[in-house]
Amino acid sequence: MADDVYGLFDDYAARFARGERPDARAYLARAGDGAEELAALIDRYLEAAPAPAPGEDARAAAASWLEGEPPLLALRTRRGLRVDAVVDALIGTLGLDVGKRTKVKRYYQRLETGLLEPRRVDQRVFDALAETLRASLADVRAWRPRPIEAEPAYRLEGDAMMIPSAPVFADADDPERDEIDVLFLDGGNG
Repeated sequence: MADDVYGLFDDYAARFARGERPDARAYLARAGDGAEELAALIDRYLEAAPAPAPGEDARAAAASWLEGEPPLLALRTRRGLRVDAVVDALIGTLGLDVGKRTKVKRYYQRLETGLLEPRRVDQRVFDALAETLRASLADVRAWRPRPIEAEPAYRLEGDAMMIPSAPVFADADDPERDEIDVLFLDGGNG
C-alpha cells in the first residue's frame, strides 16, 4: 500500500529544510499511484525553497573532486580512518564472512578510488559506509572520482588489432560468486 502523498511531502520538505538531501526517488516510489502528485508538490517546493548551504563534508568533497582526488577517499581520511577500519566495519555491519576480508577490502578500495561503478553497489553498502564515516548518505554517494583520462593502448597481432580487455568481474553463473560479489556488483539485485 502506498504512503499518504501529503505525509510524504511533509517529511521530504522537513528533511530538506533541516539541510538534509532526501532522495526524491525513494519518496516517489513510496507514493505508489500518487507519485505524479507528489512529484509536482516536490517540484513546486524546490522551485520556491532556498537552496541549503552545503555542509563541511560536501565542501571538502567538492574540493577534492576539483583537485582530481577521489571524494570518498578524502572523506575517509578527513575522519582519520584507515582502510582496514572501514573494511572491518563493513564486514561487521553487513554480517559478511570474516574469512573473505581480502575480497571485501579489494572491492572497497576499488569503490573508494572510482574503479567500481557506484550504481552497481548495493544500497546497504552505502548505508554502512555512511554510518562508519559519520556522513550523510548523500555525501557518500554524491561525488564520484573524475574518469581517468588515458589514451587507449592497442597492439597488433598478425592481421588483427588486439584491444585490451576490461577487468574481469564475477559472472552471474560463476560458482565462486558469493554475497560479496552481489553486494558490490549487482546493486543487490543478483
